[in-house]
Parts: sequence; structure tokens; C-alpha cells
Amino acid sequence: MTLAEVKAEILETLHRDLREPSAIITASQVTREEKAKAINAIVGATKHKLSARVATLDVAERPNFALVLQYCCSVASLEYRHKVWPYEYMAFSRRVGELWEGFCSAAWDFPSRPEVARIDVPAFATVRNALDARIRGNIGEHGKRDEILRDVDTLFEIIGDINMNEDEVFRVGEIPHVIDFKSGFGSNEKGNMLRLQTVGKAYRIWNHQTRLLLLVRQEENNNYLNVLRRAGLWEVHTGTKAYEQISALTGADMQTVRDTVIDWPSDLSPELYKFLTDADLTSYLTW
Repeated sequence: MTLAEVKAEILETLHRDLREPSAIITASQVTREEKAKAINAIVGATKHKLSARVATLDVAERPNFALVLQYCCSVASLEYRHKVWPYEYMAFSRRVGELWEGFCSAAWDFPSRPEVARIDVPAFATVRNALDARIRGNIGEHGKRDEILRDVDTLFEIIGDINMNEDEVFRVGEIPHVIDFKSGFGSNEKGNMLRLQTVGKAYRIWNHQTRLLLLVRQEENNNYLNVLRRAGLWEVHTGTKAYEQISALTGADMQTVRDTVIDWPSDLSPELYKFLTDADLTSYLTW
């Protein structure tokens, strides 16, 4: 089957599984949040059922199938969630960002490169202990050793526990890789910029070979992204270059999937796509 045929089959299954239940959920006397949760649960169950097919495919075909499945689930999630709880601007932009990150991460569910495998996220306590041991070893028998070490302990208390979770943490051979996906880097991303700088430094303390990649959907972004790029800690890739990195790392054919599968105007209902056009939200669907 071609990828376009796979998409058509998956979308048909999703619509069949969601059409009647969504009507029942819409008419139910529960909150909008509960309705949206129920819709997402059905999408998740259908995705789980269809994911079983991946193991039957050749290794080279698996990442592309995973991408098509994730895209179709994104279509269904947007379509049927809107039926039970119409989107407003911020909710839509946030949700599409989550779905795009999920779409990209699907390439790691079944990578065709055998040396690629997800790994556990290190605990910050491991990083803190490594840095503490390094400081103690470098101080030597300094006259104010105890005073300096107390100050180091105080600094660690001020810093607290850094969350090391990132969108993808994996190895390629023996080299750890960390990826942070961002749909866009806007004027409100200063906090994210500072967090990425902190987390990136922590990962390098954990393993100095760690490769850090920031992959951004949009080509045009705020200056905060350029600050990160100039700092040189994270490799920053936007738009097509971001997809090229995913392909190189996992073996997924991102360009073919984008060219032959992603078609929001045709895959969403005319009613929803008109709503998004009128609300000036279609730019978020540039995948």
C-alpha cells in the first residue's frame, strides 16, 4: 500500500470509531473538559489498536507508518474535539503544538536505524553529585575548603531540583542525544530560553558528549531563538532543516510523508477548515 492509501484507511477507521460516540458525548450532560477527554480517549484507543500493525511491517517501513498514524490521529483529535468544545485561539495553538511534537516523536517509536534507542532521562541528583564530586576534587586542601563546600551546598539548595525531562532522550550508538521540539519561538519564550540553557548545561555535566538539538516547526521566530543559536550549546534547526534532522536520526522519510500525506484542507471537514480560516489559525497547520 502507498502512504496515501494507508492514510485513507486509517482515517476511515478513526471516523468509524468516533462518529457515533462523538454525537453521544456531545449530547451528554458533562463538562466540556470531560467531553474532550472522552474524545481523546477514543482516539488513543484506536491508535493503540492500529499500532499493532507496525510489527508486521519491514523495518524500513515502520517509521513512516508511525508518522502517518500519528498525523491521522491528529486530524481526528482536532476534528472531534472541536465538535464537543469549539476551539478558541490560544487553545488551538497550544493543542496543535502538542500534536506537532507528537507527530515528530512518532519517528522514534519505530526507528529504522538499529543503533537508535530511547534511554531513561537522568535524574538531576546524578548531575548534582557529579558536579559536587568534581568541585571537591578540584579544591584540594584549600584553607577555606569547608567554607567553600558549605557555599556550594547552599547554591545547590537555591537551584533546587532541575527537571531534566525533554521531548526525546535517546542514544545513537554510545552518544546521548536530547531533542526539544517547539512549534514556534515567540515573544513569550524567554522562560523557555533560560530553561533550555540550564537543562542543556546539566546534560553536558551528565555526559559531555551529549548532543543537544532544538527543532522548531516555524521558520520565522523571535530573537530569543537567535540568542540560543548564538550561545552554541543547542543546535537549532527550523522548518525543513528540523525535519531533515529527524530523518537523519531515525531513518524516517519526513519529506515524503509531508509531501504525500499531510493535507489539512482535504483531511479536515470543510466546516472546521472554514472556521480555522476565518479565525486566522491555518498558519499553525504548516507542517
